[in-house]
Amino acid sequence: MSLERHYSLSEAARLIGVRRHTLKVWLAECAIVLPEVARGSKVMLRESQIQQVLRKREAKADWSLVRRTA
Repeated sequence: MSLERHYSLSEAARLIGVRRHTLKVWLAECAIVLPEVARGSKVMLRESQIQQVLRKREAKADWSLVRRTA
């Protein structure tokens, strides 16, 4: 059994090349609710959550290309 890697919100945003706020918006669009944490604590995302967001963003990007060529 392998454990899933976790990333802070800032680290995940940096890895995928977007700002932290943008990643938070994308997470909300995917209905991924961020847990309430005490001020100064870090929100940790599972790798699968990040992949879910990227799959959805990829699908949107592909759809926009189809619309431009139509």
